[in-house]
Formats: sequence, structure tokens, C-alpha cells
Amino acid sequence: MKNTTLITGLDIGSSKVTAVAAEVDRGMGFRVCAQVSFPSRGVSRGALTDLNESADSVSKTMAKLKEKIGARPGNIYVNMNGETLSAERSKGMIPLSMRGREVTRGDIDRCINVASTIQLPFDRDVIHKIVHSFSIDDQPSIKNPLGLYASRLACEMYVITANVNQIQNIHKCVNDAGYDVKGLVFTGIADGMGILTEAEKEEGAIILDVGSSLTVASMFYGGVLNDMAVIPIGMQDFRNDLKDDPEFNGLINKVSLIAEKFEKKIAKKVFIILTGGIAFSDVAIEILEAKLSASIKVGIARDVKGDISSIDSMRLTTAIGLVRYGEDVYRKKILHHKNLVQNISTKLVDIFNNYF
Repeated sequence: MKNTTLITGLDIGSSKVTAVAAEVDRGMGFRVCAQVSFPSRGVSRGALTDLNESADSVSKTMAKLKEKIGARPGNIYVNMNGETLSAERSKGMIPLSMRGREVTRGDIDRCINVASTIQLPFDRDVIHKIVHSFSIDDQPSIKNPLGLYASRLACEMYVITANVNQIQNIHKCVNDAGYDVKGLVFTGIADGMGILTEAEKEEGAIILDVGSSLTVASMFYGGVLNDMAVIPIGMQDFRNDLKDDPEFNGLINKVSLIAEKFEKKIAKKVFIILTGGIAFSDVAIEILEAKLSASIKVGIARDVKGDISSIDSMRLTTAIGLVRYGEDVYRKKILHHKNLVQNISTKLVDIFNNYF
């Protein structure tokens, strides 16, 4: 369609590969065109264990998606998780002027680059730079410093890194399937994009994504991802009745410690949103509510139109979140282009007024 862009979310999991294609227009439109799933092979606990098998699973999934939408899927955003992911907090400051001046977009970008420049081992690379807060001079907790007067600008960052080889393996897997990766996205960020409202991100929430072989806990507060944890336990590890299953109870204990630490840090009680295969188990939800003494909600993709059912809204949260992440990147590029054109136009008008 004219003035629309096709964005694809590709969720490569241990039990299945899921792909969602959506049309995004220049206004506020977001419509799912098609979604498909295919059994996954060659993937375990977030890592590729067999390149040929994983690429074949991706290839078959994308072929089914292409057949449904009648076009080649593009702008592909792929999820990333696993034990190799880690995160650290960092700070940075830049001087502006002795007497102070307005903070510009360039100042903000420069400050973010300074704050996120961390020493990394040769085998790691940054996949996300998340701003937690800014400060100007001695005033902390600034949401957006653009246009404010300041002598110094500082920011606190949350930087997520991953093993370089894992990053390259995901790119190679998708490349061998015949496609290119537009961007890699931490599963927790994709889940947050798909499930949470802006108010929920601001007030505080924990997304617990219990997959086949891995559990990802993502803590949101202040509008952004505040913390994360990857636990190498998934549904394939549960063998007995869940109430007495040692692995499930071990997972609950780990989640309990994570939630307690997070709630202590933000000084408030938050709810837990459950997604992944376990979200379809009423027994699991009852056990989690009892043992965690928390309010448990089932994750449902928000505000989605098009070829998607209510069950799909629960089943495809990560893939839909990947599309929303791509949509956000797309809209920011359009906004940047508009601002660039406006700035050029303004400068031309100024030149004309000054010289003619």
C-alpha cells in the first residue's frame, strides 16, 4: 500500500519460531497482515546449537509468512536473550557553558554517548543503550532536558551487552535463511513494547516470560526497562505436578528474590505480568500468586488490529513487541527527517530575511 511500511517481528525460540508481519503507515496505523509459527530446531536456552537446523526453521517460517502476505518480508527485527546477556549502569557528564545555555539535541546525544562508553571485553558488544535519567547542574531526575538552561548535563544509563559470537550467529542464521536482520532486540524490551502501556512502564511492573527453556524477568519503572534477569529454567525442565516440582519451585524462589530486590529499590509493590507458554496454565498462575504474594496478570498484546485473535494476542506478545519496536524506529526516522527539513527551511528563511 502507498505510504506504508512492512515490518516483521521474528521470535526465534527453543520450541517454535514465530513471525508477525504488520503494515505501519505515516499516521498512527498499525495493522497485523499475517502471523505464522513453525516448530523450532537447533535452539536451546536462547543460543543456537545447530546452524543448519535453526536456519531451516527460520526459512520455513518466513516462507509461510511470504505466502500469506504475498510479498517478501522486510524490516526484520529479531529477539535476543540467553545467559550471555548482561547489563550494567553507567554515568556520564558534559560541560556546556560557565554561565549556562539552552540544552540542544546535540548536547543530549553527546552526553548519552559519553555515559554509555563503557569498557567491554573484546568478545562483547552493546545491543541497547537505555537512558534512566538526566540531571542538569545539581538538579537530578530530569526527564527531558531539551531547551532547559544548564552549565552541565549528565545522564545515567543502563547498557545491555551480549556475546559477539551470539550476535553474529543470529545474523548468520537469518542470512542463511535468505533474509537480513534490521535489528536485534532484547526479549524483555520486546515484551514491554507489546504488552505494557506507558502508564504501566512509568508506575512499575515485572514481565515474567517463561518459555520452553528459558525465563526472562524484565523490570520496568520510570517509563523504561530498569533491570533484567535471565534464568536458565523453562517449561521443558518441569517434570512433575507443578506444586511439587523442584525446578518450578526453584524458579519461583529466584523470581521472588528478583521481585523483592526490585520493589525495595523503587519503594513500592508492583504487579507481575506472565507471558510465554506458561501463561496458559491456570495452575501455574495460582501457584505463583500464592507463593509470590503478588498480583499476577496474563500478558496480552495491546491495541493490535488486523489478522489476530484474542489467543494470538497472548501467544504472540514477543513477536508483536518486535514489530512495535520496529514501528518506533520507523516513526523516529520520519520525525527526524521532518525536523531536518524544517531546520533547513528556517535557515533559508533567515538567510533571505537577512540579505534581501
